Amino acid sequence: MLAALALFFASAGEETDTLAEGADRGTEETPADTPTLERDTSSLFFVAEDGMSLVTHEEDLPLTIGDDSVTRARIVVARQLGDAPSPLASPFPPGTELRAIYVTLDGVAFVDLNLDVTREHGGGSLDELFTVYALVNALATNIPEISAVQILIDGREVDTLAGHIDLRRPLEPNMKWVNPPQQHTEPEQDEDPEE
Repeated sequence: MLAALALFFASAGEETDTLAEGADRGTEETPADTPTLERDTSSLFFVAEDGMSLVTHEEDLPLTIGDDSVTRARIVVARQLGDAPSPLASPFPPGTELRAIYVTLDGVAFVDLNLDVTREHGGGSLDELFTVYALVNALATNIPEISAVQILIDGREVDTLAGHIDLRRPLEPNMKWVNPPQQHTEPEQDEDPEE
């Protein structure tokens, strides 16, 4: 299995765009062939302003009807690795990029990140928890076909990112480090303040 994944990740840079191939062959794109874009509200996870928890951030991400789980996962990971909305912070070090992603039939996503995720990581246990579970939770929450995530670095299995969280096996989502969504409630009003 690992040999097959290694071969997959080695050839990940050779992916092609099927629409571009069709255009090169001279085929016309008909309205029935045109991908239908929809916006899907997705849950992303960023570090709270006080640095003590993750916060769920709802954001509309562009999806194409009929996209497979790998394509949808790639969109979610790309946005999760991007800039955090103010005043939140990204749990990923600058320069962290997705190299490849693969989803098995039993629901495990293998996510290969570049070396910057470890090389530039702050190294604290809480920061490492946030980095790992922002990624795991974002994928498992938004892609129904994904139940666990195995993080790889530069195409290889690693023990940890920064010495604290065991990455030798796929991880299931864990919301323990995520603040519950804030409930907006209307203040109760007295019937008659003069009574």
